[in-house]
Order: sequence, then C-alpha cells, then structure tokens
Amino acid sequence: MKKFSVLMVLFILILGLYGGEATPPLFDIDKELDSFKTSEVTEEEREKYNDMEFYLITGGPGSLVWENFGHSAILFTSPDSFPIAYDWGIFTFDDSFFVNFAFGRLYYEAWATYGEYRIESLIADDRSVRALKLELDENQKKNLLSFLIYSTKEENKTYLYDYFRDNCATRPRDIYSWLTGGEFEEKLKSTPSEETLRETVERHLSLSTFPVAWTISYLLGPDTDKEETMWEACFLPSTLNACIKEYQESEDDIIYSSESRKSVPEKWSLKTRSILMGLILIAISLLPLTKKRWVERISDIILGIIYLFFAVLSLVLLFFMLFTIHNVTKGNVNFLLISPLCLVSSFLHFASLSKKRKNKALLINSGTMLALALIVLVLRLIIPSFIQDSYAVFIPAIMLYASEAFVSYKCMTKK
Repeated sequence: MKKFSVLMVLFILILGLYGGEATPPLFDIDKELDSFKTSEVTEEEREKYNDMEFYLITGGPGSLVWENFGHSAILFTSPDSFPIAYDWGIFTFDDSFFVNFAFGRLYYEAWATYGEYRIESLIADDRSVRALKLELDENQKKNLLSFLIYSTKEENKTYLYDYFRDNCATRPRDIYSWLTGGEFEEKLKSTPSEETLRETVERHLSLSTFPVAWTISYLLGPDTDKEETMWEACFLPSTLNACIKEYQESEDDIIYSSESRKSVPEKWSLKTRSILMGLILIAISLLPLTKKRWVERISDIILGIIYLFFAVLSLVLLFFMLFTIHNVTKGNVNFLLISPLCLVSSFLHFASLSKKRKNKALLINSGTMLALALIVLVLRLIIPSFIQDSYAVFIPAIMLYASEAFVSYKCMTKK
C-alpha cells in the first residue's frame, strides 16, 4: 500500500504539473479579417448603404448551463430586405457532437437567419434582449455586410469554438475592432478587467446549481486566473455590449426584459459555498465515531459514492489535459487536489460495508491526499502567479481528507 501510494503520488505530481501543452486555434478570425478584401462605397451605392443599419443583439442568460452566459449576434436591417441575424453560436447535437466535444473539437457554425425569428426565439425563452446600433459609416457598412455574407457561406461557416477566445461574442468583437481600424481593441487592451475569467464564470454559473458551478471550476485551469484586460473580458456578451456602448458613447434599446429569470449577481463567491460543502463532508466522515455499525455503514456508502465521483472527475480532467484540445484545462493543479487516489478511498469505503472497517488503509490514503493538497497550498502561497486559484476545490478537499485521517486514526487507537 505504501509503495503504491508513493508511485501514485509521483505519477500524479508529474501529470498534474505538466498537464499537456495548449493547442493553437485551428481557425483564426484575425487571419480571415486581415486577408479579406475591402472596398469603398461608390457614389451610386452611397444611398443604399446609408439606409442600412447594423445592431449588436445581446441575449440574456437562459436556463441551460451554456446559456447562463448570454448570447451575441449582429442584426442587419435594410428597406430592401427583411432583417437578418448573423451569429456564431450555432451547434447541433448530431451523432458526432459528443465524441467531438470529448476531444475538444467544438465545431460551431455561423448562420444567417431571419432576424425577427431569432429575437422572438430569445423572447419565447424569457431571455432579455437588447439592441445596440453600431455607429458605422457607409464604407464600414459595406465591408461589414460583405464579411458577414462571406462568413456564413457553406465553405466558411464552420469554426472551432473556444469558451473564452473564440465564441459568439468574441467574433463580433473582433469584427467591430476590424471596422474601427483596431482602435476598439487598443482601447480595451489598455483597460484592465475588474475580475478574472474564473470569477466571471462562477458569477454566471450561480444561475445554475452549486454542484455544476463547482465541477466546472474544478475543470478550469490556470489560464482563467490570469490578469485580463477588457478585451478578454468581452468573451461575455453583456460585457461586449457595455464596451461598445462606452466606445461609441451611445445607448442601447431594451427590446424585451425577462419577467421571471433572476439576474446575474455583481458579486458571488464559490469559495464561501465550498466551506459549507466541506462542513457537510466533515459531518459525514465523523459518523463512524458514534460506534454504531449501521451509522458507520451509511457513512461508508455516502463517502464511497462521493470519492467515486471525485475519482471519475479527476480521470476526466486527466483525459482533457493530456489527450484533447480543451486548452482551458491545461496545467490544472486541481488534479493534485482531487486525484485518482480518490478511487482507492472509494474502494476502501465500499469494502468496509461487509467487513471490518479498513482504518489503516484509509488513514494512509487520506494522509497522502492531504499531503498533496498541502503541497498545492504551499505552492500557491509561494508562487501565486504559477499556481491557479484553487481555493474553491482546496477548501472541501482538505477538510474531507483531514477529517477522514482523524477518524481513521481515532478508530485505530481506540481498538
């Protein structure tokens, strides 16, 4: 057991600190924009493009996890055409979707759809909708329309989605900056963001459930804890809307305001809620001290299930880090906090149901996982720029491992 634990710890340390290399994007909108041929409006075309308008449409959060962050689209209107919505957030659950998702191949598409239908679909889902008119001259309008048509052609519409770097909001952001000659990007990159990407994600996941928010936070790697600018913060549709409003010194229009959905809180801490999770885990792990066999079995069943979930989660993270292009998981030290060693504890708890409780083995395994967690804490305190913000995972993990080690030791010494 001791040799196995030492080998497993070395294996986890190496993999956890390496985590695989990030994969460069397969589709680069900057290259597309740089290579796109622009043209100026002729006198014959001037009136035509002057009558056109473009709006940034921002949809509020929805019910599903991936809808918690809202949605962005560009709406085109003209007296000579029905409104058309261009957006980059389209995916379908076809036969290949889940396999592609597992490996990080998030193939999304840019679609041109009937504008009023696109807006009505958001309203029907009781999602707030705002429209911000883009202040563009005739030349900018012509080039924008040309690029939108180009982007939604069958041979061009597919792109590799990235949660933070290439999504439904960053594409309109990049296009708008291209139209402004890069001034929009320059302005935003000179303005620091008030929160990290992880903090933004956790705030919006507060609209979901705590287990979902905690699990996603566990999977997010150190890239989400870097100091970001407002340029990176515009991965969020509502932030993009606010930044363009400020840049243009204009106001948007509220098309629809949700009647039932709760709003995203300005402040929300996953860490404080993780303390409650840790206290519950401590209470469950302390049950064997009652010396009642049926209570002890209940504790073993619950902890066996919890450790099994943790083990599966750690193996998923390991797979993401080493064998996929989920760049957001690379170099994730949470793999050291909740590791495949949890599978050992799960086995020991289930094995204790029919036989004498395996306190010595549980003590060794819990102590090993506790030591790994303390290593992460020390590294975080010494080199915070290297180690990610893992406190939401660290807090319940160390509370569970410490209480498990304590109970196992007490049970051993009393006997």
